[in-house]
Amino acid sequence: MALTGYQLQYKRRMKKALALRAKADRQARFLVARLVTVLAQGEIAAGRIDRINTLYGTNLSLHTDLVNGYRVAGTAAALNQVAAASLGGAPAVMFVNLVANSTDAMLPPDADLD
Repeated sequence: MALTGYQLQYKRRMKKALALRAKADRQARFLVARLVTVLAQGEIAAGRIDRINTLYGTNLSLHTDLVNGYRVAGTAAALNQVAAASLGGAPAVMFVNLVANSTDAMLPPDADLD
């Protein structure tokens, strides 16, 4: 049985929305990995500054306010935990047997969805 215009419209719109969601998920994973790496580099830099402070008797701050804020907030650990918990990615997409509406008419065009 052929799909109605209403059903085809749903299928097309949902396909685009799922692709956008998948793209956002990929970008989020990439950015989380980058931020965790950068925060680890900040800890390496802090260790070096600490050693230099000890060797030369100085008292330069170990972290910038930005990196310290992330560190105190536990950002790297929290991001790693969220990323590990979501390794499966998006929930499985189930087939939706969309029944035709009573008039079998497509919904009006929508700039965000079409």
